[in-house]
Amino acid sequence: MRKRLMDYLQDNHMTAYRFAKKSGIPQSTIWSILKKEDYEVREKNIRKICKAMGISASEIMESEEEAKRNLRAGEIPVMHKYRKLDKSDQFRVQGYMDALLEKQDGEKRKI
Repeated sequence: MRKRLMDYLQDNHMTAYRFAKKSGIPQSTIWSILKKEDYEVREKNIRKICKAMGISASEIMESEEEAKRNLRAGEIPVMHKYRKLDKSDQFRVQGYMDALLEKQDGEKRKI
């Protein structure tokens, strides 16, 4: 869970303070989760963290490899369509997604 939270903060260019405000969890608790490897997170805080990250509680507990394999309900139709494309069009879709992520990344840095 600790790593998932750290990755989320880094990927979203978010400080622990901003995440604490977003999740409704005291900043000191967020810092404890981030800094103490053996910190036990209460169930209610796990739920708040997941809600703030936009994921389910089961998703935060799964490994990075499991997360890559498990699709959310809204992602399934997209993957079915993607798999129907030929390789060159799949490459185009990947390039477009990379460009969108770079754009989003730039917008988050401005905030």
